[in-house]
Amino acid sequence: MPSLDGDHTRYEPVLIQPPDHHTSDRKTPEQNTSASPPAVGDESAPVAWGIGWRCPTLMIISVVCGAMLSVGHHLYYRSLDNTLVNSVNQQTWAIRIGTGFAFLINSFLVSAVGIAAAQEIWATLRRKSVRLSGIDGMFEVLTSPFAFLIPDLWIYAKTLTILAIISWLLPLASVFTPATLSIHLLTTTNITQLRVPTVNFTDSFWLPWVTYEGAGFIGSPSPEITRLFTATSSSAEVLSVPAPFPNSSYALEFWGPSYKCQRLSEAIVDMQGMTFTDYLDNNYSSLQNLWDHEIGNSTNLTRTVYSGIAPSLLNNTLFVYAAGSNPLWNENATQPTELVCQLWNTSYVVEQHFINGVRTLTPISTELLAPANWSSEAGSYSTIEDEEPSVNGGYYVTHMLFSGLIQRTLVISASGELGNFLPSTLPFTTMSIMQTGLFACPELWNSSNYQNLGIAGDESTTLCRNKTLARAIEDLSHNFTYSLLSLNAANTSAPVTISSPRNFYTYDSRSLLAVYMAALGVTVVCVVVGFFALRENGVSHNTSFSSVLMTTRNPELDHLANGRCLGSYELEKEIGEVQLRFGEIEGSGQYTRAAFGTNDSVAALSKGRDYY
Repeated sequence: MPSLDGDHTRYEPVLIQPPDHHTSDRKTPEQNTSASPPAVGDESAPVAWGIGWRCPTLMIISVVCGAMLSVGHHLYYRSLDNTLVNSVNQQTWAIRIGTGFAFLINSFLVSAVGIAAAQEIWATLRRKSVRLSGIDGMFEVLTSPFAFLIPDLWIYAKTLTILAIISWLLPLASVFTPATLSIHLLTTTNITQLRVPTVNFTDSFWLPWVTYEGAGFIGSPSPEITRLFTATSSSAEVLSVPAPFPNSSYALEFWGPSYKCQRLSEAIVDMQGMTFTDYLDNNYSSLQNLWDHEIGNSTNLTRTVYSGIAPSLLNNTLFVYAAGSNPLWNENATQPTELVCQLWNTSYVVEQHFINGVRTLTPISTELLAPANWSSEAGSYSTIEDEEPSVNGGYYVTHMLFSGLIQRTLVISASGELGNFLPSTLPFTTMSIMQTGLFACPELWNSSNYQNLGIAGDESTTLCRNKTLARAIEDLSHNFTYSLLSLNAANTSAPVTISSPRNFYTYDSRSLLAVYMAALGVTVVCVVVGFFALRENGVSHNTSFSSVLMTTRNPELDHLANGRCLGSYELEKEIGEVQLRFGEIEGSGQYTRAAFGTNDSVAALSKGRDYY
């Protein structure tokens, strides 16, 4: 028998007799007639050339469907962009639908590339003679990655190899594109009418602040309000208020007490013509005379560091003397500080912001309305029903607290010690001004007498709010009123702006469109290659069994298949080395046929020629 090593020896048909055993099982011709396959074609009729409409249409429709689904995927994700994620189920379905889009797009694009690759397989086999193992790789390369290990694929079918690589890589688009829709936290705000703490100087608000003496008159501040005042004074901060929501804000408007502090010279001008209560035959009818009587003058203040008085002849007023200098307050650095502080009814507008439950209070305005011009006697009897309605017991208690803090005298003794003296008329004891942020103001410690004590050290003005004693006293009165909110003794309805983190969809449209455009672009290129292969082939091909069946009608291949008709997966090496090509079988007689054959037994196909 001639070998298949590529020589020019022609094969002759060989009749192979079946073995004689089991003769009794063989059927007669008459019995075989019913089992004979029907005639499906006329050997004298040539095959029809022509590409047809189905193959090109499938490639085009696949690309168009992939493009339309890409647009649909984009529009669906864009409809979700920056919208609220209402539930886990909604988020789950969004991911499912996006993955479904990506899967369908991938299926259509891979299908288009697969059809184009099938045309390229046959175009390559028409042009070149390829080993049988290489042909196996060409038919398997779209479904098996091991086909890329066959060298013939890279040598003889470079274009097909590129198409196959693209077909394998296209599914990566379905990995990236669903992830272009993600979840991020955004802070949303809504306004809700809620009850919030406020300051309201009605009887029910301030009555718990007092300790009564005698027939119902106010004797002293209660321990509760004293603790609040002490905490505010010592910390120089506003006490905290519970947050309606961890992240929220609201504005409050209320009225409450505050002090207005002036220089003595300014107060003398403002109080010009004011008559004070008769005292010692009207000897102190002027503010300067009253100051000299209560505080003293330069003669008896030589060793005084600080002196604070609440004069009984002036309603709700404090006199403050400090020997230290503060360039921000005193024009003359050696001039002592002389202050007159009076209690006023004040309108407050504040904004309260809460971030993670931590409050920041921002004063919007503090407008002085009117001085609290009523006597301490009227204030002490303010709990009696028939008392004058303009007198407010809460203001009286506030003045008692500040009077207890301010009233004292700090004097350098002859022995060089600092003496702390309280007035005998003080009805209760309170904390020392040295324990508050007020003592951080230079007016109290920045004097030669105090510095000579050697205990000053490096004084810090951090706790001296607003950097001067006058403004620090005013600020403390504001902070005390703000801290009253922490009592939650009264509440009001206010529009509260609530901020809360919510899950929103975010869509990276640029990434999705870039991936899909790239996938569509390479698919279109592959389809163009497929159209060129269709044009070269003259007919549309596929890799089905019927295509293999119809293109292997060659006795040469029948001889090659002897003993190997089971078509096992592991191809014998000597068979795999046989080179085959799809072309015109030489010497096929009256009817020219096209089939696979060895390189020496086939010639190139001529498009348009009659083949049978």
